[in-house]
Amino acid sequence: MDKLNHHLLILARESRGMTQAELASAMEIGQGTLSKYETGFSVDPSESFIEALTSCLGYPKEFFFEPERPYGLPPFHYRRRKKLAAKAVAKIVAEMNIRRLHLKKLLVSFDMKKSSFIPEIDMNEYQGRGHGAPTMDDIARKVRDIWMLPRGPIANMIELLETHGAVVIPCNFGTDLIDAMSQRIEGLPVLFFVNIDAPSDRLRYALAHELGHMVLHTVTLKSDEEMEDEADAFAGAFLLPTEELRPQMRKFDLRQLANLKQYWKVSMGTIAVRASRLNLITPYQSKTFWTEMNTLGYRKTEPYEPPKETPRLLREMVAFHTGKLEYSQAEMARLLHLSPHEFQEMYASGEMGETPPRRPALRLVK
Repeated sequence: MDKLNHHLLILARESRGMTQAELASAMEIGQGTLSKYETGFSVDPSESFIEALTSCLGYPKEFFFEPERPYGLPPFHYRRRKKLAAKAVAKIVAEMNIRRLHLKKLLVSFDMKKSSFIPEIDMNEYQGRGHGAPTMDDIARKVRDIWMLPRGPIANMIELLETHGAVVIPCNFGTDLIDAMSQRIEGLPVLFFVNIDAPSDRLRYALAHELGHMVLHTVTLKSDEEMEDEADAFAGAFLLPTEELRPQMRKFDLRQLANLKQYWKVSMGTIAVRASRLNLITPYQSKTFWTEMNTLGYRKTEPYEPPKETPRLLREMVAFHTGKLEYSQAEMARLLHLSPHEFQEMYASGEMGETPPRRPALRLVK
């Protein structure tokens, strides 16, 4: 038998939200035995160990012998990671890694066509307008120019990213504290992992925020606070260009913001923050707005939700394999090292369609 990949053993356990002690108890073995396999101290498991492992975690035995290694979160996700318990973070990272491994297998046969790319810009080398230091408006405008985007709102953020070389992967993060994550990994498209339960207005902003990280922070790393602030500023400038928003802020009240939300497809809160950053409203107007939002209960969920955007590329990859390549669903499950039931949930059910339902996160299969 091949050597057990202890990285994937840990990944499988964390994807089910289990601690080492919980898994050892479920397998009816000592935690010390499991610990030796997870640390790589032991690499030649018995057949009975593998059978217990697959029974408790729901992955076929082949999964644990793949020559792969997981990736952690990039440093610019640190601030949001601090808000979550370590177990919740581990589960999110595990799902992202498992989805990435699936994508890598699907891309072996699927030829991903793209019309452009997601640029990387070093602000220390880029000149803004007038040959001065670039502003975040300059960077956002540059990306819009590279992609030849028209004036006005971004029609569909997910479609835009997938058109320009990214793959957007729907996930269930099990928390509303994180709406999207992103990664640049050599040999793969730029990856955006999105929370399938996030409201559309928040998700569009989160994707623009992650786009800012992919543009600005894969060539130059700064402090976490600075990177997060820059990504926020980029998202605002990319979704709400100054020269177009300015004349629309001559009137500032909830009715006007509701109209602008339906036009720009971002939250009223995002528009208010952007207007405040640009000094288009007074501090008093901003304070009054947020007080009114609190009173109406709009701080967490706003009315006038934009149409839901769903990823297309991943759905096309699965359809290519089951159609053109004539993979059965059972063969697809084996390809991705999933049980047939879990493949059905993740890739052959409504989640891959136009109106994805809530589904359980990667979970323990008994």
